[in-house]
Amino acid sequence: MTSRLSSKGRASATAEDSTLDLDEILLECLERLAEHDDGGTPQRVWELLPKRVQSDAKAGDRSGRFVLVEMVKMSMAIAVQNECPRWLDDYFEAFPEWFTAESAPFDLVMEEIQLRRECGQAPERAHYQDRFPHLEPVLQPLFDSSAEQHASIAKTPRRGPPTEFKAGAVVDDFEIIQKLGEGAFAHVYLARQNTMSRLVALKVANDTGDEPQALAQFDHPNIVRVFDQRQVAVRDDEANGNLSELYLLYMQFHPGGTLAEVVRLARSVPLANRDGDIYLQSVDQALLESAQVVPDRSTTRAWLSGCEWSKAVAWVGMQLADSLQTAHEAGVLHRDVKPANVLLTAEGLPQLADFNVSMAGTAGRAGAASSLGGSVGYMAPEHLDAMSITRKGRPEDVAEAADLYSLAVLLWELWQGKRPFDCAPGTPSWTELLEEQHAARQREFLIPDRLDTPSERVLESVLRSALSVDPADRPENGTAMGGSLRLAMHPEAARLFDPKPGSWMHALGKISPWWLSVVSILLPNIAAGFINYFYNHSEIMPEEMRPSLDEFALWVNSVAFPLGVGLIVIYTRASARALKASRGGDSVGEQELNSMLRLGYRAASIGGTCWLIAGMVYPLLLKARFDEFTDGQAFHFFASLMICGGVAMVYPLFALNVVATCVHYPRMIRPTMRDPNFERHAQQMIGDSESFLLIAAVIPLMGAALIVFGEGQAKEYLLIAIIAGMIGLLGAFASYRIIVRTWAVLAEVLSNETTATPR
Repeated sequence: MTSRLSSKGRASATAEDSTLDLDEILLECLERLAEHDDGGTPQRVWELLPKRVQSDAKAGDRSGRFVLVEMVKMSMAIAVQNECPRWLDDYFEAFPEWFTAESAPFDLVMEEIQLRRECGQAPERAHYQDRFPHLEPVLQPLFDSSAEQHASIAKTPRRGPPTEFKAGAVVDDFEIIQKLGEGAFAHVYLARQNTMSRLVALKVANDTGDEPQALAQFDHPNIVRVFDQRQVAVRDDEANGNLSELYLLYMQFHPGGTLAEVVRLARSVPLANRDGDIYLQSVDQALLESAQVVPDRSTTRAWLSGCEWSKAVAWVGMQLADSLQTAHEAGVLHRDVKPANVLLTAEGLPQLADFNVSMAGTAGRAGAASSLGGSVGYMAPEHLDAMSITRKGRPEDVAEAADLYSLAVLLWELWQGKRPFDCAPGTPSWTELLEEQHAARQREFLIPDRLDTPSERVLESVLRSALSVDPADRPENGTAMGGSLRLAMHPEAARLFDPKPGSWMHALGKISPWWLSVVSILLPNIAAGFINYFYNHSEIMPEEMRPSLDEFALWVNSVAFPLGVGLIVIYTRASARALKASRGGDSVGEQELNSMLRLGYRAASIGGTCWLIAGMVYPLLLKARFDEFTDGQAFHFFASLMICGGVAMVYPLFALNVVATCVHYPRMIRPTMRDPNFERHAQQMIGDSESFLLIAAVIPLMGAALIVFGEGQAKEYLLIAIIAGMIGLLGAFASYRIIVRTWAVLAEVLSNETTATPR
């Protein structure tokens, strides 16, 4: 698809973006050439080149030679289509300083071979190898039966330009208002559909391919909606009044321009001064040019106004990633994600489209694009491989991950005003352009301008991940990429999923979950056990009973501690395994996720159960051995164990729940940014914390009651337990607030019930 504006209104890209500049120049040249039925004579090909390109070519500029090569291929293709073939020798004679048999680019030779085959000829390998000896290594695959599938990538249907309509013309049910975009093989108009009294974007072409079927099946807020298509016969006055068949594809009209226009405007503004108003300025300019009204009340426009630039970029990416996910789930690949293919509504909402208006009819360039789609500046490495016959890439390798890669290039360009690759300023042929672009993908990215905000750090991290050379290292799907981009819109949540180095969350994330479990569970229980032991020795047990207490303590602890430790090891092992998988970028299953979130509750429950059993076993054993052991002493003994056991329960639960909420859960969710059971997990975690907060409040009261009503004098150990309980209560309350606040922040990006971002 091309820009919403006509070619006369297109602005060239800056020198920083040579690939986009070439696209604009080449499109204009090919459109001019397509107007000549015979393809133009070689001399005419030269005359159709813009003066700037002629000067560049004469000066030896590689970009000028690249445009000239593509023009020659287009000229030969049109000549063959019109049954007046013209071969390379004609162009060698016309441009001896640029094209000779000894220096001919591979693209030109491949084009002639393909065109001869279309004419029913059988080009011979020996003839071409003798004629072009410098190309012998790369020519051989063209004549191998195993490589003909790769060569067929470079073929495209030979179609002439459609009939052009003036403003006011009526075509079928449509009244033409103005031209929105044009290409060598299709035009797009703003038109009024008379029967429905609505404005539509009308694409007029000689052939629509599979585009209508691909787009019509979607009903997504970020995919342009196709209404229908029609085939009509019109009389072409420029072709002796003959009737010609035209395909009319009509769809939603979005007057806000394209994202390419936003990129151009943003490129002219320093990064520190960019914000959502730049985005709205581009939309409003497009509304003005198409005589449309700026919406008075719009929550989307209100949110964009003054919005941090990295948030606005993430907002665009989040919606486009979701639209790609919808397409991928339907088995449809876009394969040409770029700013010019993103339309904007009057409110600024991005909508993904692909009108294919800019498709050129050359074998080496647009022929491959017609089979695989794509614009070279946005292609994934595997896409470039599939486009190149020398690399013998497979079209089937250009899958969903390639669309996400292209989206990442688009978003980087929107963020920085330029793409992330350091490419040579020009190449003499399409083949070398593919090679240079492929090499650029392997090199380090250009160092971006940064403001170092939390949102920007997340945005850059997500884009770098999606720009991985290996498709397996990119986000799992569009949903995962969109969820990650959502983080950039919520800095508080971003700090959880990507903690800043040096923060306590970052530090805890580096500690093994085994050590965290040991410290959080065993230390409070061991400390509570010692306090309880010495308190019972001094406060409850007569001197003659103390040896028996020591004996019983050895029995009980030798059973309770190993049992508790064994159970905790089992539950911690599942959490550790899940964390290890998440560090490797793998998704975590519901069972492992639930095991990690419930570790604190289970540790507290296991410890509390052990303390409860001990509180009943000790008095029973002592009463069985000593008749003088009273019921009051037994109750006192039980109560002291419950106080210390409560302290031993509260500390582990809140410590592990805070770590799980702030550190482990975000890390496990990070690869997919999805939790279908988020609401249940949040409710469960907060509910557990509330219950144990009540237990933490009861513990000091029980200790105070024992001090008041107890008969013993040595109560310092119980006082220590009470102080520990008070500290535990304060810590529990602080931890509870952290847990509640953190889950509320997580809900902004993970909730399945509401959306926190405007659409």
